[in-house]
Amino acid sequence: MKLGWRISFVVLALGTGLFLSRKPWGVLREQQSKTNQIEQEMQLAEKERERLMKEKSKLDSPLGKEELVRGQGLIRPGETAVER
Repeated sequence: MKLGWRISFVVLALGTGLFLSRKPWGVLREQQSKTNQIEQEMQLAEKERERLMKEKSKLDSPLGKEELVRGQGLIRPGETAVER
């Protein structure tokens, strides 16, 4: 009879432990999901930062500046504009 009570107690303790651990596991899953989302956003932001740095570097160069102003339709003195 003692063995039956012990087994029942162990089963009851395991069941209680599993029941009480539901919420922490749910919180863990939620935190992992948020972490993954933030990591993806961070990767996108890093790619955008890299693209902007390249664009800035290009625009800071003399060739990039000339390309920018010519794109706006400006020409050097003495040149004639060619329509495309």
